[in-house]
Amino acid sequence: MTMYDFSQEVDRTHSLSVKWNKDAIKSICNNPKALPFWVADMDFQAPPTVIDILKTQVEHGVLGYPVFESLSGTFASWARRRHGWNVESNSVITSPGMLASIALLVEIQSNRGDSIILPMPAYQPFVHIIKGLERHVVQWPLSYDRESHRFSLDIPLLEQLAREKHTPVLLFCSPHNPTGRVFTQEELDQVAKIAARYSLTVISDEIHADLSLAGHTHIPFDVVAKRHGVQAVTCMAPSKTFNIAGEHFSVAVCSNDELEKGVKRRMRALHLAPDLLASASAFAAYEGGYEWLEALRIHLAKQVDFITSRLEDSGSRLHFVVPQASFIGFIDCSEVFEAIRADAKANRDLYNPLTSVEGGLASRFFGQRAGIAMNDGTWFGSDYRQFVRFNYGTTLQSVSHAMDAIVTAAENLS
Repeated sequence: MTMYDFSQEVDRTHSLSVKWNKDAIKSICNNPKALPFWVADMDFQAPPTVIDILKTQVEHGVLGYPVFESLSGTFASWARRRHGWNVESNSVITSPGMLASIALLVEIQSNRGDSIILPMPAYQPFVHIIKGLERHVVQWPLSYDRESHRFSLDIPLLEQLAREKHTPVLLFCSPHNPTGRVFTQEELDQVAKIAARYSLTVISDEIHADLSLAGHTHIPFDVVAKRHGVQAVTCMAPSKTFNIAGEHFSVAVCSNDELEKGVKRRMRALHLAPDLLASASAFAAYEGGYEWLEALRIHLAKQVDFITSRLEDSGSRLHFVVPQASFIGFIDCSEVFEAIRADAKANRDLYNPLTSVEGGLASRFFGQRAGIAMNDGTWFGSDYRQFVRFNYGTTLQSVSHAMDAIVTAAENLS
């Protein structure tokens, strides 16, 4: 395996990065100088194959209409190699990004006024899509064990919601953001059985699938859906995997031909297709990024081990909700939250919600007292104010600095 170095700092301060934008940082923690460990992209350069193909395209100088005859086949080969998932290349639908795909799927699989089941906590744009399309969010909260600091699917609640709400769609997220859960075969089978029983279409966002960590095997929902006769669309993308989130490209695979025809027909009607550079990036990543990804997964697993040990050994009363995939994870602040609330009451200016509209008490606390910017748990649902989401997709040196600052801030609470 080629050696890739994930210990090199990359200066992103003048790179059009929203993650490093001072106004954006202030909006979540009220401190524009805080170091960013929030939005879900990594501080690593993309794989060399991606950079090389983009250089070639740009240096050619003509950015005309593209054609990628083998792109769907390249993804199908990737799916077999990375996930053991057998996909026919002519069944791979390409689109301009995950959220565009999900919005289109929600639109064609439901009607205005319908209810959509959504696991909670949830990636906030899912809520915006459902509400923006004039549907209703039916919250399906995951169970949380405060002793093990682990989330799990509440299967009886899903069945109750499916039975009572008469909803046509379950908008799933696997692996789950922000809890980092890679769901087991048993859990997925249980979801599929309920979907089959109540005729739910499952839209499965699997954007973090490639980044499942050692010891945790991701199972594409398409595999489970076909075994149980469930109508489903499984969506993946190279954006998180290869740190090319600015290049909007994703794929969708439908569990039956009728659904596939409907998706393709709607995409043609809306003239939706990924652009030249996004498609080139995706092709190069799937074609030549496997070894880079394997090295990245090793690095991320080490980061998880470091953070888990650092918090548990610190006495800070903070706990890492250990992720099983990707480069983001919840930190449980529930044992210090009342002290945070008291600090906010005594220092209202530091916690001003008018100047940090995307934040909450916990994110403002760490932004002010630790100089570390993280997404507040309320960004994923109002019931998750005791959490912050930490992005460890950076160097060990940076994560170590952030952990020291976070621990010190928590320990200094009276």
